[in-house]
Amino acid sequence: MALRYGLSVFEGVRVYRLAGGGVRPWLLPQHLDRLRASLSAMLLPDPGVDEIPGIVAELTARNGITDDAYCRISVSAEGPGLIGDEVKGVLSVTLRPMGRKRWLNGADGMRLGVSRWQRPSAAVLPTHAKSIAQYAGSRIALAEAKAAGYDACLLTTPEGRVAEAPTATLCAVHGGALSTPPLTDGVLPGVTRAWVLAACRDLGIEAQPRSTDVARLRAADEVFLCGTGLEFAPVRALDSVTVPDWERRPVMSRLAEKYFAEVRGETRATEVRWSSVD
Repeated sequence: MALRYGLSVFEGVRVYRLAGGGVRPWLLPQHLDRLRASLSAMLLPDPGVDEIPGIVAELTARNGITDDAYCRISVSAEGPGLIGDEVKGVLSVTLRPMGRKRWLNGADGMRLGVSRWQRPSAAVLPTHAKSIAQYAGSRIALAEAKAAGYDACLLTTPEGRVAEAPTATLCAVHGGALSTPPLTDGVLPGVTRAWVLAACRDLGIEAQPRSTDVARLRAADEVFLCGTGLEFAPVRALDSVTVPDWERRPVMSRLAEKYFAEVRGETRATEVRWSSVD
């Protein structure tokens, strides 16, 4: 059923090495909150989400994980095969090593193109669900962007507003204030997005969800992407327009510094509440 009809939801969770030794999954309760919301939205049964923290702990111990890793949690539909049949949820949890992506500490920034493809609206699919069905269009958009010489792309809404990258949240900075597209624009309610908004409050950075069109985005002082797997990536250019402060990237740099101090257990973690609404 999962392969036939795209009936599968998932979470990607970072496991980080702690400065004092050991490892821990980062923001796992928030990821599980989103997983439960995805199951509900996609009408899939809960196969035992409450057991996942113990499974993740056992996986890290049995595999001798001592450094940064990535955990993928999936719930897929299993059933006789007809689209209207009742299904049961099958849980799978995998773990593999994963360090930094190239963008965070590299000398270059991402070049993004604005895709001709749109993020599906809430009238098409539940946009707050992290469902594999959402990613088919994203994959096509990303493949076209790379073929055109870009590192990634941005999807837009049916109304022409900027939504998100295929696998990451978009953030823009104008005059020191951060904005990110609102959930009402159909973007995925990212766990890292929730952390960024909460961390900005801790740092005294003005931050709010705000709809953004391409023209306003091109006028930003700073643009970056964030997400669980990507962490943080500065954007150097949008189409052919260079982002002015991409090298210095003061807001992203402050957030990334705080993020890694928290994930390593070197400082108190920001209080993060995940929600499917802003």
